[in-house]
Amino acid sequence: MIDLHCHILPGLDDGAETIEEAMEMARVAERDGIKTIVATPHFFRGDVSSGDLGSIEEKRRALNEVLQENEIHVEVKSGAEVHISHNLLDAVRNSRASLVLNGSSYMFIEFPRDHIFSGIKNLFFDLMSEGIIPIIAHPERNSVFRQNPGLLYDLVGVGAFAQANSGSFTGLYGSKTAEAVDRFLEWNLIHFIASDGHNPRSFPPLLSLAVERAESVVGKERALALVNNNPQAVLEDKELPKLFAPTDPRKLKKSLFIKLPRFLRRDR
Repeated sequence: MIDLHCHILPGLDDGAETIEEAMEMARVAERDGIKTIVATPHFFRGDVSSGDLGSIEEKRRALNEVLQENEIHVEVKSGAEVHISHNLLDAVRNSRASLVLNGSSYMFIEFPRDHIFSGIKNLFFDLMSEGIIPIIAHPERNSVFRQNPGLLYDLVGVGAFAQANSGSFTGLYGSKTAEAVDRFLEWNLIHFIASDGHNPRSFPPLLSLAVERAESVVGKERALALVNNNPQAVLEDKELPKLFAPTDPRKLKKSLFIKLPRFLRRDR
């Protein structure tokens, strides 16, 4: 499996603090069946600034060397989790290579938990005009997307993709988030599952349990594509091979929104 979103690089943000902790995260990932991790430190959220770009790449190379020396069979690729901002276009033009995932056209966009900027659709159009394909990080954790899933549908409709956190499927972020990720997946509004791992304990880089939960919604083949085929296409800068037409939630009956998440159901 490929973990497309993980804060494994040590000493950069709120992820791994030391090289030893990063190594333990890689061990946890390897035991879970993950062979590739994309390191996605926070950018433009107050944690990491563009002045740290050189040191980020140095830390990634150093970590890969340590993993090889210790026979931990996980490869760490480059990437970032880019916080949405009004000067995002300038940042992309100035630091594109450090912001995209593994040198591809794909880039993670992170929103605040309770806010979506007005004009976001136009901003996404502008990003795509620069050759950037936005991937919305964990929309199920954003209260605006949860309350207005039609907005997520609109952004997917203009060409964006969305990544769900594995912990969202297991109740790590609460029942509202678990319910939302179920619905987003059911409506074909989720294209990747990644760990968003921050440490080996409370937020570990694990995917297998989330894939099992996703199977009950979309079946085994499509669930596996969210951690294999689709992220592999990102790393190779190709079109996603497993895409299905999204459902506009606004056209569904409201009763469909009121469902218990799987981890709370008796019949799961």
